Amino acid sequence: MNQTNTSSKIATWAFFLALLIYAILRAWFVEPIHDEVATYFHYIETGEIKGGRSLMDANNHLLNSWLGNFSYRLFGEHFFLFRFPSILCFCLYFWSSRKLTSNLNLGLWGELCFVALNTIPWIFDYFSYTRGYGLGIGFFMAGLFQLSMWLKEKHTGHLILVLFFFYLAVLSNLTYLITSLMVIGYIAFMTLLHAKKIGVKALVFHGFLLLVFCFSILPLIEFSFALKEAGALYYGSLDGLWWVTGKTLSKYILFYDANWLRIAYCLIGLIGAIILFIQWKKESWVQFLSSTSFWVSMLIGGNILAILILAKIMKVNYPEDRAAMYLVPLSILALTTLFAQSKISKYFLVVLVLFPVSFLVKLNLNTSIFSPDDRMSEEFYTTAMKDLKPNQTVSIYPIMQLTYSLFERTNPNHVEKHIGTVQKDFLPSSDLILTKTTYLFSKDDISMYDVVAEDPASTYIALRRKKPFQQVQLFDSIGKTRESDDEYISFYGGPIRPEWRNKQIQINLKGHLKTDKELNDFNMVVATNDSTEQNLRYDYQNIRWYVGENVQQFKLNYPYAARNFKNEESQLIIYIWNPERKHFKLTNPSIEIIELK
Repeated sequence: MNQTNTSSKIATWAFFLALLIYAILRAWFVEPIHDEVATYFHYIETGEIKGGRSLMDANNHLLNSWLGNFSYRLFGEHFFLFRFPSILCFCLYFWSSRKLTSNLNLGLWGELCFVALNTIPWIFDYFSYTRGYGLGIGFFMAGLFQLSMWLKEKHTGHLILVLFFFYLAVLSNLTYLITSLMVIGYIAFMTLLHAKKIGVKALVFHGFLLLVFCFSILPLIEFSFALKEAGALYYGSLDGLWWVTGKTLSKYILFYDANWLRIAYCLIGLIGAIILFIQWKKESWVQFLSSTSFWVSMLIGGNILAILILAKIMKVNYPEDRAAMYLVPLSILALTTLFAQSKISKYFLVVLVLFPVSFLVKLNLNTSIFSPDDRMSEEFYTTAMKDLKPNQTVSIYPIMQLTYSLFERTNPNHVEKHIGTVQKDFLPSSDLILTKTTYLFSKDDISMYDVVAEDPASTYIALRRKKPFQQVQLFDSIGKTRESDDEYISFYGGPIRPEWRNKQIQINLKGHLKTDKELNDFNMVVATNDSTEQNLRYDYQNIRWYVGENVQQFKLNYPYAARNFKNEESQLIIYIWNPERKHFKLTNPSIEIIELK
């Protein structure tokens, strides 16, 4: 028996170390995904995380943003360090799932459940990101384990840890809010059920702890409502539980999302409900309500009911993929604890082998299961930008905007940062086009371009003009040096001249900027209005994304690739938007408009 335990411990530690090393390698080598860079630019670098001028966006996972900002203030910009808390939460997730599944006493099926929980490729990816999902699910699993221990031992220490871990889970990601409230209600009910056994003092103390948790979580509930009011809970849709939640989870978990799966899920759920009913008939009420199979099933059913109520009554979108991530480990636990009870149904648990097999197939150090097309590799960037001249234009597909600007910022060879123009469609007036192969259509004439870089993992492609444009100057103006703290600093404001229309146009904006404070929002804006002053075009780039917050003087060189001016566009307005009213000095501002032939 001791030899078996020793072998099991060695195997567990070997499994843990292998996964830990893999998570560390991914955190080091895998390039930041768009959402990570957005978190860095909007929250980690600025420190504006909650309240004030902080950006109201669901991308702001509070604990992750605070930890990232703390790391940034100590060590500067390093994504591995920003990702390090997620690696630590993998350790918490691993050992909590180990303890939880061991306590189930299900033998081989419990071991298979444990392996499956730790080899879900999609979820494992998040343990190498600076996102709240890895943090949240780590604390979530720790909370589930402590809940099982509290139900078993009724020890106050376990209850404190349950509340602590679930609070951190919600602080990491608001998607755990409903689950946390359900757990609180369940603990309150079970406390009353065992009131005589627990004793009056312990009963009062348990009640006090639950109240403290509820009051401490109120600011997070208010924050979630503030996000909803700001329109920041845009992820997902109201198209239906299967179409938004079930289908996307299937896509990333099973790598298959055919509609017949919803029938299979319903049948599995029905069989599970029957097994749960049989268990209830065999056991006492107290034993049944304390069982892992019951409370895991309760959390699944309660969450699905809450999702439906929020969607139908409050018009909150059905959660899509990662916003419903918590349902995956809950489903694996429910499947195992229920189906392992029957001599026949337990063999269905062989399907859990899918997870370690798919994990091995998906091993990599350069991409991800979710949104591989949201990541720009350094090799792609370097190859695409090679020999590009400062006055040549770059148009960028929107999802590339932040990752591109991060590479520009850290490129030591680009003293003058090459500011790009965000363009979703193919723009033939650009010298270099960074887009996706999936967004190049047959109507797009790319005969004048060479493919200079391509990344199959992200579907990114870089197109460079075979021959440079011939340039004809249409307008040139040099402004006066100015020093102020105005919110708007004009480069040009006037009519779109007839000779600028129906032509491929490039606008060159130059100057030297100096400020005595750190940058945050400092935006270069190119806009057009119609004759009634209605805005028709609004292109902007935050200069801080390119130069960093600590750079207090730099040369501005923005070769803007303009889409053809439409007939209804009558006014061209070009300015720097300085919403924080930072004091600055702009020397030799100039604008040049040229025709490209």
